[in-house]
Amino acid sequence: MSLTTGLAIVVALGVFGQVIARRINVPSILVLLGLGLVIGPLSGVLDPDEVFGTSLFPVVSLGVGLLLFEESLKLDARRLRGGARRPVVGLVTVGALITGVGASLAAYWVLDVTAGEAAVIGSIVIVSGPTVVGPLLSIIRPREPVGSVLAFEGIFIDPIGATIALTVANVVLYEEAPRLFTTAFTGLWTGLLAAVVYVVVVRWGRVPPGTEVILAVAFAFVTFAGAEEVQSESGLWAMTTLGVVLANQRLVPIEPLHEFGGHLGMLLVGSLFILLSARIDVGELITYGGATVLIVVLLVLVVRPVATAVATAGTSLDRRERGLVAWMAPRGIVAASTASVFALEFEEAGRPFPELVPVVFGIIVLTALVYGLSGPAVAKALGLRSGDPEPLDDDGVPVSVPGESTARLTIATARVVREGGVEHTIRRLHRPLPGPPDDDAGPTA
Repeated sequence: MSLTTGLAIVVALGVFGQVIARRINVPSILVLLGLGLVIGPLSGVLDPDEVFGTSLFPVVSLGVGLLLFEESLKLDARRLRGGARRPVVGLVTVGALITGVGASLAAYWVLDVTAGEAAVIGSIVIVSGPTVVGPLLSIIRPREPVGSVLAFEGIFIDPIGATIALTVANVVLYEEAPRLFTTAFTGLWTGLLAAVVYVVVVRWGRVPPGTEVILAVAFAFVTFAGAEEVQSESGLWAMTTLGVVLANQRLVPIEPLHEFGGHLGMLLVGSLFILLSARIDVGELITYGGATVLIVVLLVLVVRPVATAVATAGTSLDRRERGLVAWMAPRGIVAASTASVFALEFEEAGRPFPELVPVVFGIIVLTALVYGLSGPAVAKALGLRSGDPEPLDDDGVPVSVPGESTARLTIATARVVREGGVEHTIRRLHRPLPGPPDDDAGPTA
């Protein structure tokens, strides 16, 4: 099979699988995994290693980098408003730490691996992500603020978890703190420099309207390549830094990047998952199946409840809401992608890590099934399931949360027009939309 044909199959199946998943309202990773297994190991039609050859590792690394850039653009501190802020901050900080440690201990106890290898698995499964959380929220339909807490956790945890995993993998692979420092530092300053240059060019360079998005994509490519040229493995650091800096600067708008990023993310998620699942050895999935099930049991029944209890203590969530948050921690494409990238790195370093990919993919599938099948019943039992489906944006955030989607602004505008007419609407649109009550705000009169 030629490279052109292989690439066309990967992209087409990646998009087709997500269209099917949205149509039948299931997590896309389940459909994509099935398509990848069918086209890859089960039928032998596509062999990514044969088609892409030595280009496979750079292609996957670049794809993961672009995906992290797209996800990092959502890490705007202003998005954490009201009652969701403190629970989300707790979940992506102390909650992520507890999850990583707990998952590492589970992997070390269940699998025949070193402590370092167990830590790599544990750090990878910290991530969740909107690509898997969003579809599950549309099925479960949790009441607010639980829906926003889970959606924002998925948005913020991907780049944070991937950065932790990248750090752990570098330490385990190279066991040299100076190299880790050099890799991280190179990525950080490269991403920061690229973000500054982009802002200067867009703000003062008279960039033609409508070209900012494609310019940002070009900057992302150059940033990744430049960081890799200076220091190998620093590209992912650079892409995450570039996205975070652009998300939190105030000099140039990045709303067009979000719109395009949604399409880019969909293309990347589908293509990467087809490409990576086509490389899976079905025999290894079966070999490590029992161990993977045991790890998932520990993650679902022990690690996630403990992490949630500690991370949300003292917040505005009541016991039932904390219980539902504790019963929702699926893993998605970033976990699959980072596992595959790290597996390739271990192979290139002469330290094969055969457990990594099948165990992580097994965790992804099993957590999606567990939470997808049981989530609605758990939400209903806790009295936290909405009667009618609430519209969600592309990240799974309920449209009732002000300032998070175009759909919300459209709804608010239509309501004002209906109440007061056009002239009244113009006056109202100059006022900020009210946000939900703040966790830390005192009582109002």
